[in-house]
Amino acid sequence: MSRTLGRLAELQPELFCEVSPALARERGLENGGWATIVSARAVIEAKVLVTRRNRPLRIPGEGVIHQVGLPYHWGGEGLVTGDSVNDLLPFALDPNVFIQESKASTCDIRPGRRPRGRARMELVEEYRNRAGLDEGYDMPPDPDTAAGPGGIGGTWQHDE
Repeated sequence: MSRTLGRLAELQPELFCEVSPALARERGLENGGWATIVSARAVIEAKVLVTRRNRPLRIPGEGVIHQVGLPYHWGGEGLVTGDSVNDLLPFALDPNVFIQESKASTCDIRPGRRPRGRARMELVEEYRNRAGLDEGYDMPPDPDTAAGPGGIGGTWQHDE
């Protein structure tokens, strides 16, 4: 929504990630700087918003679990564009209304812009290998170069 409505796009012109001051210190993230967020499916980049709203979870016997907040309202089309948070998540639809069901996932976050082109896919593959996940995983197309509905200039269609 934010990327297609002029007034909202003006207020928030770029994809952002919310992190706690503790996570920012631990990972070397700077407020207003860029962060690379990596999951087993994809890698995206977002501007960093350091905020106390997003506090670490302290789990007895497990330690501290940090949270990274990401809005869903960005993609390759609209008045403002950016990476799509949904690329990080597996496809899981709510059986009643067919909207994305997954709202939480694991990821890594590091300072700086994400790699481009082949290096982008290689970074995801590196993380998958470190996690012991199967080779041959069908990663989403690289939006930097892909054609089609999810690529540059593409339009996702909903079949009724």
